[in-house]
Amino acid sequence: MSTATLSDRLQRVRDSFIAQPFMKFIGASITMLNEGSCHIAVPFNNNLTQQHGLFYGGLLATLADNSAGFAACSQMETDVEQLSVEFKINFTNKAIGSELIAKSPVIKNGKTLKVCNVELTCLNDGKESICAVAIVTIMAVQPF
Repeated sequence: MSTATLSDRLQRVRDSFIAQPFMKFIGASITMLNEGSCHIAVPFNNNLTQQHGLFYGGLLATLADNSAGFAACSQMETDVEQLSVEFKINFTNKAIGSELIAKSPVIKNGKTLKVCNVELTCLNDGKESICAVAIVTIMAVQPF
């Protein structure tokens, strides 16, 4: 097993994020990255909404999954990959605003399994309001 530095692990997260064409397509960016925590934001774009003008639920799920995966990855050795193995999301309020933000702290940092509690918020007039919450379990697996 490697003994990667925090700097190595955070750079691996950034590189992995950049390697995802879908994140670029939706205009997502990592807005905060620390050991065990990752925030990803997407600006409002009408193409990312459903028929009522709200951010599409699948987009919320995508951001929850990605931010949790990267938060977990920031605490993993560089000789393993992260893989989501369980996921639950509750949509609690309308997902509408100028920006959608997923905040994912790791709440259980096990060797094999890491659990993240994700809070999804929408930015409206400088204020964030929760629109969904998720819990995501990430497993450390051998590279594919």
